[in-house]
Amino acid sequence: MRKLIAVVLGAALLAGCAAAPAASESAAAASGTAQTTPAPTEEPTAAEDPAAYDTTGEQINVLDQLVDFGADTAGGSLKTAKAAAVLVEYLSCSDLDADVMADWCTGLTDDQKELLDLNWPGILSEAEAICGDPAGEADELITAGVTTDFENMALTEVPDKLVTVDTVLTGKAG
Repeated sequence: MRKLIAVVLGAALLAGCAAAPAASESAAAASGTAQTTPAPTEEPTAAEDPAAYDTTGEQINVLDQLVDFGADTAGGSLKTAKAAAVLVEYLSCSDLDADVMADWCTGLTDDQKELLDLNWPGILSEAEAICGDPAGEADELITAGVTTDFENMALTEVPDKLVTVDTVLTGKAG
């Protein structure tokens, strides 16, 4: 009986060993083929070329956050604070182009236009509060998941930029 068990186990062991090299040989052959076939080279696209960097996409990402939620939904005040923080942070080092904003507004769906009308007053108010008293807004921003240190940022030009954004988004002078 012991001999029979030893023979069966030995046969199983040999069968397993015999199958493993075949699998590894076919894998080696496949990888060898892949290694010898050169990948086609492509010229860098304008998006990859730093000289051709366009901030339009970055601006659209900032604007999209204005309509990414409903201020009247659960967590709306924290989402408002986060959207305002993103806007203030962007405006602290750059401008939103009026043409980009106008084109963005034109491309909004009816639902997004409603969200903008609903969300924008709160976002604008929160953005102004961040600029006016960053330390006073810190706890709410932390609760909203914002880690930006607004207290150590130059925010003096942001309120004027917010007036421009408000004028373009609402179509009325601030």
